[in-house]
Amino acid sequence: MSRSRGYGDVVPFFGHKSRREREWEEVRSSAQDDLVALGDDIRSLDVDVELPGVSDEVKQRYEQALQAYQRASETFDRARRPEDLASVSETLEEGRYAMAYTKALLVGKPPPERRAPCFFDPRHGPSTEDVQWAPPGGSLRPVPACAADAIRIREGFQPHGRQVTVDGRPTDYWNAPRHYGPWAGGYFNSFGGGGLLSTLLMGSALGAGLGLGAEAVGELFDGDGDGDGGGDGGWGDGDGGDFGGDGGDFGGGDW
Repeated sequence: MSRSRGYGDVVPFFGHKSRREREWEEVRSSAQDDLVALGDDIRSLDVDVELPGVSDEVKQRYEQALQAYQRASETFDRARRPEDLASVSETLEEGRYAMAYTKALLVGKPPPERRAPCFFDPRHGPSTEDVQWAPPGGSLRPVPACAADAIRIREGFQPHGRQVTVDGRPTDYWNAPRHYGPWAGGYFNSFGGGGLLSTLLMGSALGAGLGLGAEAVGELFDGDGDGDGGGDGGWGDGDGGDFGGDGGDFGGGDW
């Protein structure tokens, strides 16, 4: 019985890395950067959390962040294909929220609302509000933003958006190729998944690269959030599973 080949099945030809191997290394590197960033953030509070008088709630939230980081690290180590990274970013989002909660309590501020992460860079932590923003060539739409990016947009500046590497060049993550889709979407799995992302990404070129047309978004991110990609059709050379087809332009549509 035949099966679709996964990333681990690709054999280099004459010592050169295959396209799938290069794609896997690209998106894996971005997920690793996210892990390192959260780990650094956690370590930066080591001393503060242990100071005399720090409440048990602060320590509890800090421990939640640490546990999320550890779970994400273990999942990352087991990952072998882009679909596996959805649960990594989903867990990192939990850790980011726990860190935001910890920091707020440490300085006597109200804890943050449980909102979707900042759309422009999920590493910024939970969003504080929705702002009107238009991607290049697109129409205005409300997107969740952290406090700093919300201020920048209101003052007429560009947000501090996340970039990833595609073929050696920096690219806005939301316009990256579709092998970045599970990693990017995992951050939003706890907030409606496909429903939220389809609202954010439809109507312009935004998300065209990620392959997140209306149908593809729902197929990829709806469900139990375990990052299984919604099918076994592979990444473009399968039988019409992930991203709707046989290697076309990421599921079609009028992008």
